[in-house]
Amino acid sequence: MSNDLASAPEHGNTADPLWRKLWEAYEPVITALRRIPLVTDVEISGGMFAITAELTDGSHLWIASTDVLPLEPSEAEGFHVRRAHADNPTIDELVYDSTPDGAQAEHANNIVPVIQAITAFVAERHLSKQLIELLSVRIVLVTNKHQSKSHHLSGPFSERAEAVKEFGRITHHVMHEDGWRLVHAQGGADWPVTVWESQGEMAIIYLAHDGMALA
Repeated sequence: MSNDLASAPEHGNTADPLWRKLWEAYEPVITALRRIPLVTDVEISGGMFAITAELTDGSHLWIASTDVLPLEPSEAEGFHVRRAHADNPTIDELVYDSTPDGAQAEHANNIVPVIQAITAFVAERHLSKQLIELLSVRIVLVTNKHQSKSHHLSGPFSERAEAVKEFGRITHHVMHEDGWRLVHAQGGADWPVTVWESQGEMAIIYLAHDGMALA
């Protein structure tokens, strides 16, 4: 499952060589924003080169530098991030500024601090879509011929309680119907893992992280 949970923009600019160049040049920033998840775009109209990220209240983040974003990220003199709204000029909020005169100037064009700041800002104000963890029940089997096989048994589940219940049902069946012997168990209901033995074969049944999804 892809971690780029926010959809990509759909408009005529995506075929523009300049738009593609900027999208690819700032891919690390864009990918990180999409994983928050925020619908992210590159603004190129009217000579304005910037990254935009949509927020759930209709406002957006405008990510530029001292002026427009340069075509080469290494030439950016830091990042300047503001929250704005196309129809509401009263929404004008500085989120982050690592340009030479900004409060975070020591970070310059390092993308890690700017993504951390945006993530914290969006989370505090609940301005992004919510994510849920997906869980599956999986098994790794080692045969008596020393061959390893991995299988997806059930899921994915969006509720941990449901996944743990299914894990219990499967392991109960393995013990009482298939005759496997429980060798080791750990994790409890939080992150259960069990090890089984039968006729020289070993099996590990566990609850696995299966990606994230939009709530």
